[in-house]
Amino acid sequence: MKIHSKENLYGEYTVPSDKSITSRAIMLGGIAKGKTYVIDPLMCADVLTMISCVKKLGAKVKLKGRILEIKSAKKLKSGLKFDCGNSGTTLRFLCGVASGGNISAILTGDKALQKRQMRELQEPLQKMGATVSLQRGGVPPIYVHGATLRPIDYPLHTASSQIKSSILLCALVSGVRATIKEELATRNHMEILMKYMGADIEKDETSGTITLEKSELKARKIFVCGDFSIAMNFVALGLLCGKTVCKNVGVNPTRTHVLTILKRMGAKFEIKNRRILCGEPVADIVAYKSNLTATHVTGEEVLKITDDLPILSVLMGVAEGESIISDLGFQYKDLDRRDVIMNMINSVGGNCRKFSSGLAIKGVERYEGGNLESFGDARVAMSASIALSSSVNGGETDDDALVNAEFPGFYESLRKNSFVRISACPPSDDSNKIHAFILSKLKVKNFTFSYLNVADGGIRKSFAEAKDFDGISVHAPYNVETFKRITKLDKRAKAVKSVNTVKLMEGFSTEGDGVIYALKNRGVELAGKKVLVLGCGRVAKNVIFSLLEEKALVTVYNRTPKTANELKKKYSQISIKNEFNDSGLFDVVINATPLGGGYLAGVLPIDKETITSSSLIVDMVIRPKYTQLIKTAIAYGTDVVFGEEVSFFVNYLSDCIFVESEPSVEQAISFYKDYLVGDQND
Repeated sequence: MKIHSKENLYGEYTVPSDKSITSRAIMLGGIAKGKTYVIDPLMCADVLTMISCVKKLGAKVKLKGRILEIKSAKKLKSGLKFDCGNSGTTLRFLCGVASGGNISAILTGDKALQKRQMRELQEPLQKMGATVSLQRGGVPPIYVHGATLRPIDYPLHTASSQIKSSILLCALVSGVRATIKEELATRNHMEILMKYMGADIEKDETSGTITLEKSELKARKIFVCGDFSIAMNFVALGLLCGKTVCKNVGVNPTRTHVLTILKRMGAKFEIKNRRILCGEPVADIVAYKSNLTATHVTGEEVLKITDDLPILSVLMGVAEGESIISDLGFQYKDLDRRDVIMNMINSVGGNCRKFSSGLAIKGVERYEGGNLESFGDARVAMSASIALSSSVNGGETDDDALVNAEFPGFYESLRKNSFVRISACPPSDDSNKIHAFILSKLKVKNFTFSYLNVADGGIRKSFAEAKDFDGISVHAPYNVETFKRITKLDKRAKAVKSVNTVKLMEGFSTEGDGVIYALKNRGVELAGKKVLVLGCGRVAKNVIFSLLEEKALVTVYNRTPKTANELKKKYSQISIKNEFNDSGLFDVVINATPLGGGYLAGVLPIDKETITSSSLIVDMVIRPKYTQLIKTAIAYGTDVVFGEEVSFFVNYLSDCIFVESEPSVEQAISFYKDYLVGDQND
């Protein structure tokens, strides 16, 4: 997968549903009384394996759109062989259900799963009275023979939520009491769902003891929130490149310790809109570009952030100083992740070395980019994609299918609705923020709006890179150059020989109509109105074209009369004003020159008499907001339209083109009012 570099990014994401919760909901739905409805499940390879095995147990499972309907088995089927693929979760859960259900079963999987240690699963189930036989070396296939079981009081020394869940499932199905004391708190999604579905289960937070009494589950609707570990990739993208918003993310405290680590590294993020969904805490996470500092992650912390280690390592790679991850206990699916993470960091231009019990990661200013090998680890592949997105040159990852099988839609989320701004300097007029607001209002769920600095390599290089994006916003002074590079143009862009918006390599110009929308926001109907346009350049031509379409009476003033007279040859309807000694009343005056924006700043483009005799002054200069023209108009009591207001409507029209949404004045004005309210609250 080719990953492009991103700078000054604004991204909003709806992350895939949580795999842990989806898996537990399916297994519980298979044994609960009645029909369980799982809304927004994550339909990945492991979940499909779970569904297949639950159906084999005797449950009926149907997928209807975004809803998984599960009718529990009247009686669990015995004497069957279950293929758990690569899903250790499925194997452990099934082992608990088979043991408690007093049935026999053979549990196996692919070659990788058959190498995974299962002795820690075997011990508690056999203490309850089941027979759980492993192959030599303590690996699958597993032969399970259920029995009439006895209650268990078990100290869980291993930080494994799956073993804990297997014990709870075994006790639930067999109808006995289970008490589990955790030495280290692990994911509690199973306990939350069991309680939500009617089980008598409690946890003593002081002692860490979980107690499940004899219970019967009742089917319910289960809404699945966004996966926190997937969201962390997009949170990291914001910390590295700009700002990202991840909505509807599960923020269960047993999953979010990595945020505690990031906070002490200096990461800037907010947790907003907190709420509870089917017992699970859910929120929106907003991340901002941050200057990170190195930290030390202890072995106890490592056990709490296993899934987040790759992306945390990526962030450590650009933190000031040297970060240490110690006492790793890095066994993950029987792999030592030290080599995998070290190679990932170093391959993109980072500085990582391993030592006997961990990793040392010395921060670099920025990753260079490169081509990466994921070594069969989907989370490493995703983390590598974020590292490449933040790098100077981007690069490629090697195994798209691996990520798509585990978390479908990750790359689509990373690249879908990916828009870019081409400019000569970093944005200073909140353009990316405006685009992000409008795209969100247009109900575009996953998008990024980033920035390419032409000064870094010239317009040719920037335009070549921008072709891989879904839309391009072009800013001065590259509008004419872009016009020359585009062969397909709409009528306006062709007429004014300028392009500020590119979609599927078709060029558009929205600047003129942006002015019209801004005027209509002020209640100005232009037909028959006298409008003075200052300037004859690219922007002025856009404005004049749109004004004439609205049947306005257009007069043009330019400091060089010859240029104005040349323009009249193209637009015979316009009038030319060569001087201001005969100041007449204009309904609207529009400054389409750069005067006031750093070029002869403080100079008035027209005389004061014209300003005072006009009804409305529009200055298209965005920075500074209060140009000399605007200040003078306000001083004399003349109404004004600021450049940033015009910019909002220009961007609105561009975004409608990007996402193929039909624009309307009413919608644009409604969006602008909402934007002003939000801007005042920021």
